[in-house]
Amino acid sequence: MVAGKHILIVDDEDSIADMIADALRDEGYTVDVAYDGRRGLELAQRIKPALVLTDVMMPFMDGIKMAELVQREFGATSPPFVFMSAVDCRDQTQLYGQFLFKPFTLDILFDTIETIMQN
Repeated sequence: MVAGKHILIVDDEDSIADMIADALRDEGYTVDVAYDGRRGLELAQRIKPALVLTDVMMPFMDGIKMAELVQREFGATSPPFVFMSAVDCRDQTQLYGQFLFKPFTLDILFDTIETIMQN
C-alpha cells in the first residue's frame, strides 16, 4: 500500500463506510467519509482526494452523478473512482472508474486500490 494518500469513502451504509475507513487508516491512508452523495461531492471538492470509493445507490445524489460532477469540475485532474454495489451497474460506471460487487473482501479492495494508486 502507498501510505499517506487521501481516500474519500462515500456510502450511505455507515457500518460499511466506517469499516472500510478503519481498515484503510490501518494501512496508512488518510480517509474522509461521507454518508450520502451530496456530502461526498462537497468533500471531494474541498479535499481533492487521490481516490474516491463510492456506493452507487444513495440518497440525495447517487455515486454515478457524483462522479460525473467531480469529473466535470476537475477535468484531467479528477480522482479515479471505485464504485461499490450489489447491483451490476458496470455499464453505467465504466466511464468514471472501476466496479466492485458487494460483498467483497478487504483483500480485493486493497488490491484494487493498490493497482489504481500505482498508475
